[in-house]
Amino acid sequence: MFVDMTYFEVDGAYCGQFEELYGEIIRKALDAKGCLSSDLIRLSEVNRYCWVERWQTRDDHQRYNEFLFGDLIPGLPDELSEHVTRLENRDAQGYSIETPAG
Repeated sequence: MFVDMTYFEVDGAYCGQFEELYGEIIRKALDAKGCLSSDLIRLSEVNRYCWVERWQTRDDHQRYNEFLFGDLIPGLPDELSEHVTRLENRDAQGYSIETPAG
């Protein structure tokens, strides 16, 4: 299983719009081949969010990213993109560790 986490900081007045519009994009991942889960998490840090995705494979995730960056994100209002910062230094990805039954 492949896991990807993306962090965002949103100008306070735009949090509702971000949650509505970007949340819908994140939910669309659930319809993509290989998506196991896709959640937008409001962090306890003010105006910060994390998108947590779980995929069967990294290739499944990459296919969705091509759709995301090619079709979905360009369709967001320009106004919103000016007020949302993807926190590049906080991105994280990895693979799930199978925990032994106990």
